[in-house]
Amino acid sequence: MILAGDIGGTNSRLAVFELAGLRRVHQRVIKNAGRSGLVEVVREFLAGAPKGLPDQIDRACFGVAGPVAEGKVTLTNLQWRLDQDSLADELSVPTVALINDLVAHAEGIEVLEPEHLITLKAGEAAAHGNRAVIAAGTGLGEAGLVYDPDINGCRAFASEGGHADFAPRSDDDIALLKYVQQTRGTATWERVLSGPGLRRIYDFLLTDAQMGRAAAIPGNADPTPQQISESAQARTSRAALEAGVRFVRYYGMEAGNLALKLLATGGVYLSGAVAYSHLEQLKSGVFLDAFGDHGPDKLRPVLAKMPIHVVSFEMCALYGAANYARRLRR
Repeated sequence: MILAGDIGGTNSRLAVFELAGLRRVHQRVIKNAGRSGLVEVVREFLAGAPKGLPDQIDRACFGVAGPVAEGKVTLTNLQWRLDQDSLADELSVPTVALINDLVAHAEGIEVLEPEHLITLKAGEAAAHGNRAVIAAGTGLGEAGLVYDPDINGCRAFASEGGHADFAPRSDDDIALLKYVQQTRGTATWERVLSGPGLRRIYDFLLTDAQMGRAAAIPGNADPTPQQISESAQARTSRAALEAGVRFVRYYGMEAGNLALKLLATGGVYLSGAVAYSHLEQLKSGVFLDAFGDHGPDKLRPVLAKMPIHVVSFEMCALYGAANYARRLRR
């Protein structure tokens, strides 16, 4: 049996899977608040499992938000320090692996069903081409998939590309870059292309040099990213509407950047709740035009052939952790 986990800043989604076929036999979501660490969360999860099931677990994998190095990581939002060898001892599981959360998302793409994907552009996928995964959420995650003939499938690899420098194109983009530098320091892609980034774009647009406070959401002085998105869709605020357009354009720009860097001829996948909540905007020409507007003319046909999909399966990272665990050696 496999123990798999998708460990976020707020919740830990845990499940036990059968090794063959990845059939879920037990699952639960546990709030992280008030817990001392992952061991406490997992023990609580296993305490509620059917009798005898914990004894059958022989491997585990957890997707976590943070850069994993040599089996160790400090989670970005929780400050939990995890060591896969220590976890194996404390949980009495022979083999434990820690992987970056976007690696888990990428591994999950390998086991998705067709109904778990919404295609923005069909393209022409290369049979064994590289694939790119980008997910805007609380932060901006990026990862890749590369074909491995030894397993006749793809293996995921990590990236911290979301922290790369924001690359403005227009005078408006440059003005935003300067605003981010003044308010947050280094202007990275994550600081404009994430939930907090959407709020930052919105706040920038409310400055006197842009639209001013008159363009704000009526009656809401401190909107959440979700409220900004809702206002944009309802067209109740000029600033929210423009922030949504710019956000989608930036998503296309950085997705195109990542696609070129990884030569993602096998496809580009937009994962995470933010992409799904902006689905209608992503289907617009704003995203696709920004995605294709890269590089010299000879490279644009390469981008044009790359399929682009939105992942609509909320358990993608959980299944990805389980998929990764299948290859672990006891």
